[in-house]
Amino acid sequence: MELDLEGRSSIKVVGEKFPAALEDSEKELLGALKAPAHIRPLDEMLPSDGAISVLISDMTRGGVVKPVLATILRFLEERGAGPERTDVFLATGAHQGLLRSELKLHLGEEVMSRWRVHQHDADNNDALIDVGTTPAGTRCRINERVAGSRLVIAIGTISFHYFAGFGGARKLILPGVAGRDSILSNHKLSLSKESQDKLADGCLPGNLEGNPVHEDMLAAAKLLEAPVFAVNVIPGRDDGISFINAGELEFSHIEACEKYGEFFTIDLERKYGAVIVSAGGSPKDVDLLQAHKAIRHGSTALEEGGLMLAALACAGGVGSDSLDKLFEKGRNGVPARVKKGYKLNTQTAVSTYELTGRFSIYLRSMMEDSDISRFGFCPWQEEFTGPLLECYGDDDILVIPNASGFLFRAAEKTTPIS
Repeated sequence: MELDLEGRSSIKVVGEKFPAALEDSEKELLGALKAPAHIRPLDEMLPSDGAISVLISDMTRGGVVKPVLATILRFLEERGAGPERTDVFLATGAHQGLLRSELKLHLGEEVMSRWRVHQHDADNNDALIDVGTTPAGTRCRINERVAGSRLVIAIGTISFHYFAGFGGARKLILPGVAGRDSILSNHKLSLSKESQDKLADGCLPGNLEGNPVHEDMLAAAKLLEAPVFAVNVIPGRDDGISFINAGELEFSHIEACEKYGEFFTIDLERKYGAVIVSAGGSPKDVDLLQAHKAIRHGSTALEEGGLMLAALACAGGVGSDSLDKLFEKGRNGVPARVKKGYKLNTQTAVSTYELTGRFSIYLRSMMEDSDISRFGFCPWQEEFTGPLLECYGDDDILVIPNASGFLFRAAEKTTPIS
């Protein structure tokens, strides 16, 4: 989408620059497999017999894992752990599965034709096994084939996550290959115990410390009997890979998250009165459930009560029946619906409710105007742009083309000493 801001020549644009891609990502990956963090090299961890499970994210997390998966599978096969012993699992969590054509696009023809590929089904109780309960009380029912493996390799794409802090690593197990009840129990921790229409303290994008959802996910992963070898990937410029590491699930993930924060956190001198955002293209705005993250991230650059113009395609509509039903009676009906009990994506409803209460958010998408309004947004028509921005100077408007990938840290205001 092109936006013509006539006469506005000095508006600041941020979040366009991605870190440079590695010159030889395969060499970097193989080096990480041989010298991982806080764990033995992968070839030393390979069991002499028994099953190996390789977990990967679904398409909503991007496609940079495709070449990584191909290299790791080749690495395993060269060491006697080929297709007869190794299964690939799409760690879908509670997301919908992919069509076979989509799987081919996501994984590649060779992987699909030679290796056993499974899409996890959170509702197939016959395929789940109880592996224990976390300190937070989450009963962990995990895909039985994964739980019964001799080794689990988790290939995760690092990203900011609006309530788990960061994506990747432990998320490939819970929610990735967990049962729906386990997912609901974990995600419910994202809600404040004091007020069900607020997110819990610590449940912030880019934050792991004191984050109850993250801590519960990590505890769930540690309930598996098999060792977990993590591979963490950070996307880079031109659909490349900017960083790869590997190792013990927690330590390697923290290292990768710190690196991601360095790459994708932008310091601002102050917050802005108006921000114009997009998610950065499909699949980041495939539906409202995914596109909401761009709004959440963009809000970190926006003054309280400020204006946001959000261009988010949402070709798939809302993307969640439970989220849709929570807004069935409009934005003002959300608190009462939330009090009736937790449902999947209640935290997204609470986050959306909070954001639309703090800011004036205008949304341009492929959704109907009536649905846009029902969620607390204002429909953004092209002719509204000029009048909406009329009271803002160029220096008070910020444009963020890739809001899903970036967070913003504004300098704290200080009171002058008189």
